[in-house]
Amino acid sequence: MSQIQRVVLAMIFFTSSFMSYGQGEEIFDDSYIHEIRVTFDNNNFWQELSANYENNYPDVPYTMANVTIDGVEIDSIGIRQKGFASHFGSGGSLKKSMKIDFNHFVGGKKHDGLKKININNGFGDPAVQRDKLCYNIINEAGVDASRTSYAKIYLNDEYWGLYLLVEQVDRTFLSSNFGNNNGNLFKNMGNSSLQWLGSDTSTYQEVFELKTDPNPEAWNSFVNFVDVLNTTNDQDFKEAINEVFDVDLYLKVLAVDVATGNWDSYIEHGRNFYMYQDAESGRFNWIPWDYNFALGGTFSFGGPGGGGGGGNGDPIEDPENCSTILDGSCPYPPTDSIFQLVIAQDVFCCNNDWDNICQELYDDIEEGDNGGPGGGGPGGGGNGGTLNLPISKFPVNMSASQKVLIERLLEVPEFKERYYQGFCSLLEDNFTTERLFPLIDQYGDLIREDLLADPNYSWTEEQFNEDVSQGEDLTGLKAVFAEQVSELKQQLDALYDCNSVVSTLSPLDVSINEFMAVNDSLSNITDPAGETDDWIELFNNTDEDIDLSNAFLTDKSDEPEQWQFPVGTTIAANDYLIVWADKDEDQAGLHADFKLNREGDFIMLTEGGDVVDSLSFGFQENNLSYSRIPNGTGEYIIKDPTFGFNNELVDVAVIDQFLGAINVYPNPATEAIYIDLEKLPASGAIVSLSSGLGQLISSQNISSRSTSLDIHNLKGGMYWITIQDIASNTIKTEKVVVVK
Repeated sequence: MSQIQRVVLAMIFFTSSFMSYGQGEEIFDDSYIHEIRVTFDNNNFWQELSANYENNYPDVPYTMANVTIDGVEIDSIGIRQKGFASHFGSGGSLKKSMKIDFNHFVGGKKHDGLKKININNGFGDPAVQRDKLCYNIINEAGVDASRTSYAKIYLNDEYWGLYLLVEQVDRTFLSSNFGNNNGNLFKNMGNSSLQWLGSDTSTYQEVFELKTDPNPEAWNSFVNFVDVLNTTNDQDFKEAINEVFDVDLYLKVLAVDVATGNWDSYIEHGRNFYMYQDAESGRFNWIPWDYNFALGGTFSFGGPGGGGGGGNGDPIEDPENCSTILDGSCPYPPTDSIFQLVIAQDVFCCNNDWDNICQELYDDIEEGDNGGPGGGGPGGGGNGGTLNLPISKFPVNMSASQKVLIERLLEVPEFKERYYQGFCSLLEDNFTTERLFPLIDQYGDLIREDLLADPNYSWTEEQFNEDVSQGEDLTGLKAVFAEQVSELKQQLDALYDCNSVVSTLSPLDVSINEFMAVNDSLSNITDPAGETDDWIELFNNTDEDIDLSNAFLTDKSDEPEQWQFPVGTTIAANDYLIVWADKDEDQAGLHADFKLNREGDFIMLTEGGDVVDSLSFGFQENNLSYSRIPNGTGEYIIKDPTFGFNNELVDVAVIDQFLGAINVYPNPATEAIYIDLEKLPASGAIVSLSSGLGQLISSQNISSRSTSLDIHNLKGGMYWITIQDIASNTIKTEKVVVVK
């Protein structure tokens, strides 16, 4: 990791003071605990909710109720119980996960811009943090995933418990994260490795549910994706899969799932994910879901003496009727006491398949590592004994995965390298004890009082405190993190040199040649979707094609690796490449995940931790570009855009309006820099000095045609001189070298 990735640089911008809340910003504010009060007309509401679930799963009907959220009343909403493992695994506990649908009975109703919200019970998680921390990690990794917050839930004025609110993946979510919601959203409802099952779409409909409008074409597109994934020959696979699937996005998800030991996901059970086919790009995007069994989360019910489902270790399933017994996949008889403990802790091992996780759980219990009634394993460790919630282990190198998506992607060298690069970033500044331990403390302090007052909390106060590690010793969740971080770093070091991505580009091999921060319909410059968005033009100043797969663009000096070019992105020799700065990453073409601020901003191109080109700018006029003259290497001037063409095809009148001759000297300089202007704007001008990364060092008014800057205290290096008029129109930017 280079020096620029470790140093936080202060940038001074002209910014608008106007701020507004987006959809869900209030309810997912996790700085405090929210309050949700649900009122039913029926005093036997819980029996009704439970019967609806038990008699109709998975198509559970809603019960009508009224709700008050943080003092805001909404009538005639729908509420139901939800979940599978969190429902059955919690045995006789009244703390079931639930879902609220604001517009189920009365169309158009919303709260904070949302139609639905999930209320998760934190099953198998003494700290009630695993879901929340994992969603935090996945979002920090640059993946669009659900937001979370905590809430106290009251049912008919009875405190039911402390729950985690989780954002629903629906059209509202799609609009917020993809910029459109008229594509096709699929939810994985069972177990699938995404293997080819033939062209009959009905076969896939047994495992996946189309959550958006019923559409035969949607299913045909889904089957086409599975076909490309499974049957494309190795030679054509890289290009073919990139056309139908966002590979970079999934490789980030894979790294987080491996790091967090998220076994109840695609990497092990083939479960818990959505796929959204973007309406504009046509590509499928992976949306992760449900992390409650990551980071050592357990299937056991908890409570004193609770190694299994009911507090005395009693199984929550009938062993005789387990599918794994009936189909012979389980090698043990139904009377085997360890088998009964396994299915009490993991109903998957009864109802679905006896896989490696089931066998490992069996072996752990047999060897005394995983408790049981009164034991020290998941579920409580006897009468409030020490927790033992080991994380599931997956190797960093997942090439031997039996899941076709993982196996095929990692067979492509460029994809595998991108995956390892993502793992490097994950362990550098995201999945770290330095970042996550304070979060564990913060959330622990936030929820402690209300969680321990929760009448349906299945663990003890001692176990909660152990899991959040409020004492001096590392136990529970923090121990899981510390051990996992150490092991992952050791594995990654043996597989990949995180410092191997060195810059192959010299400064200005590729230049930020031109950009427009205020592009409207009068410019006639549109992206492939027909939208007039901000754009950045790069130019290859060399006579060779350049691969930009390891390069980044950013508008933040403290995030030099903000947006990475997709694998395989090249810029031809002496040619141009357009990046749309519009946050529409799923549209056709190259779209960065940031926009440019017309009031003033910063753009930087990096590779391997080194700066290839950078600039800062002030206020921008509509439909005038900021362009290098001479093309590719010169200083920046304001002019009419030459989008994708040589900047020297320029309107001389525009230059004369702002410029005249400007002389900046000497260059290199040691003690002072002098600026001579042929023309001084009538309103006066300002000269600014910035570091090579755009950090503002000083600025001063220019009141005459000649002025100077004292640089005797500066260190040697590259700097920028920017001259603007009083209205912040940039007249000239010049790079200078200070020699000491």
